[in-house]
Amino acid sequence: MFDDNEEKYISKRYLHFDKRVHLNGKIKNYLMNPDKVASHAFFPLIYFPLEFEKFNEEKKRLGERPVKSKKREIMYASHLDNFVYKYYAEKLNDYYNFWLERNNLDECSIAYRNNKKGRSSIHFSAEVISTICNFKNCYIIVGDFEDFFGSLDHQLLKKRLSNVMETERLADDWYNIFKSVTKYSFYEKSVLESNLGKDRKFFEKKKFIYFESVKDFRDFKKKHKVQRNDEAFGIPQGTAISAVMANVYASTLDKDLNELVRELGGFYRRYSDDFIVVIPKYFYNELELTKFINVKADIFKTIKEHGLKINADKTDCFYFSENKIVDLKKLNFGKIDYLGFQFNGSSVRMREKSIYKFYRKAYSLIKKGKDVQAEKGLQKPIYRRRIYRLYTDLGVEAPNHGNFISYAKKAQFIFDRDSPKTNNLMMWQLENRKKKVEKMLGYKIHTKV
Repeated sequence: MFDDNEEKYISKRYLHFDKRVHLNGKIKNYLMNPDKVASHAFFPLIYFPLEFEKFNEEKKRLGERPVKSKKREIMYASHLDNFVYKYYAEKLNDYYNFWLERNNLDECSIAYRNNKKGRSSIHFSAEVISTICNFKNCYIIVGDFEDFFGSLDHQLLKKRLSNVMETERLADDWYNIFKSVTKYSFYEKSVLESNLGKDRKFFEKKKFIYFESVKDFRDFKKKHKVQRNDEAFGIPQGTAISAVMANVYASTLDKDLNELVRELGGFYRRYSDDFIVVIPKYFYNELELTKFINVKADIFKTIKEHGLKINADKTDCFYFSENKIVDLKKLNFGKIDYLGFQFNGSSVRMREKSIYKFYRKAYSLIKKGKDVQAEKGLQKPIYRRRIYRLYTDLGVEAPNHGNFISYAKKAQFIFDRDSPKTNNLMMWQLENRKKKVEKMLGYKIHTKV
């Protein structure tokens, strides 16, 4: 269990209610002991609403700054709790993978799978788009589940966990895990900061724990009541086990939708809360639009019956024919937006918001460097190495991660190989990257593109 996955148990430097832990023999024995986990007392999670800017095509069309604010509710576990969740997430992933194989669903659920190593959203997107091209004429639904993690019914989740694990009753250790992510408790980060101080205060003292002792933590709890999820639904987004729990919850839905769509000669894929259905027109003696509308109604009804809701704003229907995509809602030519790529029937591009974010972040860092340069009277802007590593070809071969240009090159290669019928434009989108970054810097960079 640990031999191939020890890199997942890195001791991270973040503030929480317990000390940082390292994956040593003692911790391994603790995680592998069901009795210990069954009686493990989980600390409250820390709730942190992550606010960020999202690209908005409508604002760009109107000539406005093309962004709008968006908030994602993230909760993160204490250090030891995080290791417990990681360990049990791996075990649950194994159960889930076996269940998918037994039910011939291995290709339907494609996110957060520990047996999909080496494959990413680029591979999945290229496969889907290539299949659409091979169908020549087909109907497509690209959808999104509303508040996916926050809407999961606890009793259904428990039932589906038992089903996937092939047990009538959850063992005590599994029940404790289940209980911790359904009836979870949490503190808002803002409450901790206002009463204990900002993170910087602790980091300057090289401390990664809020309280020196359990007694101090208990005293804090007496003064500041912990919040709890008292609803019969919802799991926190952000813990190491949340994603596979959500996959298990959707297991019966995946099975029913796959059967429904395969009967029509099509295919169904789900990537977390995003799904796509593709149905060839030639099936059933030329599947017409009225028939497709009925099929769509059956799909939406099935989703509702499984305890999930469609996000109407992010769910669209299309028709593909003669290398064109028709938006059936707007009745004009459109494009499919799937897993970070846009397909208009003939060409594939990275999402425009990805390109926008790349250059916006480069500009922000370069501007910050120039401001510090002016403030301190330096000869050259600072952060140059970081700028070169993140926003130029000098960082393409950076160890472990590369940069966005690396991602674009990888996407170009995979789409050219796996989707040869499409005109793949990833590197064309970044064709002038060197000139643009040089313009921001105010001088030329000595590197080849």
